[in-house]
Amino acid sequence: MVEDVAALDAYREGTLTLPPGYELEYGADVLLLRRDGGSVVAAFSARGVSSSEVLRVATEDCRTHNRSCA
Repeated sequence: MVEDVAALDAYREGTLTLPPGYELEYGADVLLLRRDGGSVVAAFSARGVSSSEVLRVATEDCRTHNRSCA
């Protein structure tokens, strides 16, 4: 289970494990959640979002698009 820590910290530490095909991009105090191909799933305040929230959004998007989320 992902600890409820700031997503930016977890991203920088490499401890935020997203579903296959998803990645985070950081810039200008914004975290962009992207899926394969580069499309943006969500944008978060880099300082205000928890790791668990980013993971929840990625997993929900993954399931919505009938992908393997293992």
